[in-house]
Parts: sequence; structure tokens; C-alpha cells
Amino acid sequence: MEFTFEMLLTLVLVCFAIVGYASGKFPIDAVSISILGLLFLIFEIFPVQGISFNNFIDGFANHGLLTVMALLVVAQGVYATGVLNTFVDNLLNFKSSRKELNKTILIGMLFLAALFSSIMNNTPIIIIFIPLIAIISDKLGFSSSRTLIPLSYAGILGGMTTLVGSSTNIIGAGVAKDLGIEGINFFSVTVPGLSIAIPGLLFVTLVLPKLMPKTDKLSSTFSDHDQKFIAQIEVSEDSELLGELSENGKFNKLPNMNILLIQRGEHAFSAYQSIPIKKNDIIIVQADRKTLENALRIFGEQLHPEFSEDQTEDDNHSEEQILVEALISPESRMSGRDLEELRFRKLTGCIALGIKRTSRIIREQITDIVLEAGDVLLIQGNKGSIDNLKSNRDIIMLDYTTTHLPRKKFARRSIIIFFITIFTIATGILPSVAAAMIGAASMIASGALSAERAINSLDRHVFLTIVSMLALSHAILMTGLSEYGAIHAIEYLGTIGPAVTLSFLFLFISVLTNFLTNNACAALFMPLGISLANTLNIDPIVCVITVILASNCSFATPYGYQTNLLVMAPGNYSLIHFLKGGIPLTLIAWISFSIFVPWYYGIY
Repeated sequence: MEFTFEMLLTLVLVCFAIVGYASGKFPIDAVSISILGLLFLIFEIFPVQGISFNNFIDGFANHGLLTVMALLVVAQGVYATGVLNTFVDNLLNFKSSRKELNKTILIGMLFLAALFSSIMNNTPIIIIFIPLIAIISDKLGFSSSRTLIPLSYAGILGGMTTLVGSSTNIIGAGVAKDLGIEGINFFSVTVPGLSIAIPGLLFVTLVLPKLMPKTDKLSSTFSDHDQKFIAQIEVSEDSELLGELSENGKFNKLPNMNILLIQRGEHAFSAYQSIPIKKNDIIIVQADRKTLENALRIFGEQLHPEFSEDQTEDDNHSEEQILVEALISPESRMSGRDLEELRFRKLTGCIALGIKRTSRIIREQITDIVLEAGDVLLIQGNKGSIDNLKSNRDIIMLDYTTTHLPRKKFARRSIIIFFITIFTIATGILPSVAAAMIGAASMIASGALSAERAINSLDRHVFLTIVSMLALSHAILMTGLSEYGAIHAIEYLGTIGPAVTLSFLFLFISVLTNFLTNNACAALFMPLGISLANTLNIDPIVCVITVILASNCSFATPYGYQTNLLVMAPGNYSLIHFLKGGIPLTLIAWISFSIFVPWYYGIY
């Protein structure tokens, strides 16, 4: 087969994509748009039969891409309602004095992260599991930096095992379908994926923590005494705290909180007096932001301070609630007045949950604290009321501290929608794209997810990267570059057979996926994989699955997979730590694949 000028131009574009994505010197979106623009320009000047303008924009309507985007919305709906947070909170209530059992729980958490990652996007899974792993590690007395890279790898390995477990799987299947390969369903990657995931998870849980560095505990990073808020919990008649006794000044059901005092009517008690908690008691606590967020999910409006007069108005709690920090400005008219005097809730529609002051420890109710310039308020409100506060010159909003609170009352409907969506995709009752779209629309229509958060959950970097790679993969196929590469790959490999050829293909892609994005690898190398299958005269699905699984193996750099970036800062990791864990894990994945997959498909 002759190497043509059009093949050369396409190969140059492939090299440009690899260098552009891998170097990190250019924005991902700029590289993606440049690839699209160059494809339009080159093949307008040098037309090739089978390539038209419409072929390059077809990626915007690719079923795999649309399925990924819709499933991101569905997963965000589950995350936004706090379903997984509730599970984590309940798990943390379990205590054991046996260190061996606690270690087993930690290992179980890694396997659980892998399990959850097999049925939904692993990014929110890892976000939720990071503090959980940190707390368990802290209880065991060892550094969480030994478990956070294993957590990321567990999420990646779990995502290999079903079609919806990773966006890479969906995109790879979508590209293969566009290239004429049918028959890839929900469980097509399950058995081959498990052949990699099982030995990989054994390495991740039993060996990898010993290779990781021992640094300061993650919990200590966020537990600076000066960064804690003063807040209060007002015990209701159905509170879990009723009858609770303190132990050494702490309550078991208020972990990570310093109890400053217990107010009962006109009397104040120290937590060291071990008096049982009663209805209407006010517990003054000192805690960091994350601890208060967790307490807000558990205790709800018990964390909302009450006033001596009715200042409440319709806070519109049916709307999504936002948590943000705000600084009392130096010229603020709020200085010298307390929250009750200011009628803060009535005037702003927001609730001040806590006050942070670094100058001294405060031991009084939050409603009685006289505000000072420089105080930081922890404020809860809906989007409208928070937006109105931004124009208040007495307060400086710290926008970077904004978080959305879980909409717990919608948790049941979100989990029902999620499992119906996954069941529909798995059984093939509806096409995957239709099931995912209906699931996304249901999340918004049911109120489990706001339209704004649904839009924000759509990652434009993923979208543009996949579209550009789909366009480039079409050019690779139609110019004959993939067929040329497959033929010459067979010539160089000689008579070693299809099993070894597959093994080399897997290793080649699993190395490159650490420098490209995993989704880009799946789209870019799918035409080569299918051409190899045709040249080797084997079932193309085998090569499709090879490309998909290899593209997931982004273990050796922090940039290859988003979950690696999530754990990089909290674990104080550098590139060398990912190399120490990722290289042996990649070799394990390669060896496991090379032994099992050819035997499983009978191509030895």
C-alpha cells in the first residue's frame, strides 16, 4: 500500500494533537479547536473521497458523546442530593477498637470506590471518598498520602468494568459504532475489564500504600485552629443528640467539633460536666467549614440559629441552597452590632450559620456575638439571596468559597432515576443515548438538580476534545492511514501472531494515554485497532475492547486522568509518586490483559 500525501498531512495532525495535549503549554480547548480548523482547511484544499465538511461536524451529534454528557448530568443529580454523603456519614458512625478490622474497612473502602465507579462517573465518587479515606487513615494513625493515589487508581480500575463506568468506554464504543462495529453492549467490557481490575486492585490495596510517601495527615491540613467557625446547634425534640453525654468534653455524634459550652435557659454548662443533652439546649461549637457542612447535612435546621423575635421569612428552601463565606468590611455598618440587632435573616433572606474570628475564642451564642470588621460569616441562602448580598457594601463576598448544599429531600427520587437509567442502558430496552437523555431530563424535571448545575456539570474540555478526536479519527480512516499503519505493524511484528500483536497495541496505547487524555486516545486509536483486526482476520470487537481498556490505563502521570489531579494536592504528591505507583500498575494491567484476553477470545 502506497503512502500518500494526504496520509502525511493526517499523520502531521496526529503528531500535532499528541504534542499539543501532552505538552500542557496550550489550553486543551485551543488545541481541540485548532485540530478542527486545520482539518477543515487541509481537506478543503486537498479533497479526499469520503471526507466532507459534514463528516467533521458529525462528532457534535455522536451518540457516544451525547450519552457521556447526559450521564454526567445524571451522576451530578445523585451527587447533588447527597446520596453518597449520607452513606459515608453512616459508615463513619461505625467504630471498632480492633485495628485489624479498621484496616479491613479501609481496604473495603477502596474496593467500594471501585464498585461505585463501575456504575457512575468516578469524579464525584473520588470527591466524596477523599475526606472519608482521610478520616479512616487518621483513626489508624498513618498518613492519608499513602491511600489517596490508591483511591484514584481504584476509581479508574472500577470504571473499566462496564460500558458506563468511564466516559472512555462510552466514547470508544461510540466511535466503533460510527466505524461500522455493532454488538457492543453494557457488559461487553466486563469480563476483560475484570481481568485487569482484580489483580490491579490487589496491588492497589496491598502493595501500593507501602510505596507511597508518608506526609502530614490530611486532616491536619484543614484543621488550623485559627480557621474554625463558632456555630451553635439548637437541640430539637427529635434530635439524635437527646440524652447524649460528653466524653472528655466531646460528643460522639459531633466528631471533630470543640464544644465550648452548653446553654440551657439562663444557665451555661461546660461539656466536661457530662450533663445529658435535653430539648432546647443550645450547644456552642467550634469547627472547620467542612465539619459544619457535614453537620448541616445531618442536623439540618438545628444548625440554624433562632432569634428572640420572629425574623424568619420564606427562605424558599425548595430552592437549591448555597453556602458561602463573607467578610465584614472595614467600613461596614454591621460592626458593633449583633445578628439579632441587625435583623440579618429578615433583611437578607440568608442565614448566618457561623462566625470566624482569629483574635480570640468566643464562648457565647452566635446571635449574641457583636460583629467586628474582619469577621468572616458562614452564610446559607438560595441563589437569589446570595446574589443580592454581593451588592451589599457592608459585606465582601468570598466567591471562591461557594459550595452547593445537598438537596436531601430529593435523594430518593434521584437514586430511583439513576438506577432506572442504568437498568435501561444495561438491558437495551432503549438505546443508550435515549436512556441517558431521559434520565438527565428527569433529574432536572423532578427538582433533584437545577438547570444551572446541570449545565455546569457538562465538561466543555471533554466535549471539544472528543469532537476533535472523532473528526481526526475519521480522517485517519478515510485517508487509509489506519490501514497503512496496520499493514506495516503486521510486517514489522512478523509471524508472532495476533495475541502478541494485541499485547503490543495495548502497551502502546496505555503509555500514550498518560500524556493524551484517555478519551482522546480512545477516539484517536480506534481506527487503527479496527484496521488491525481486519488485517489479522479476527473479530473487530476484540481490538475495540483492547483500545478501550488500554485508554483507561492513565496511571503514570497526574494529568492523564481527572481523578489523579483530584488527589494530587490533598496528598502532596509530585510526578515521581505517580510514576512509582503507575508504572508497576500499568505493567500488571498489560501482563493480565496479555494472558487473559487472547485466551478468553480464543485467538492464540
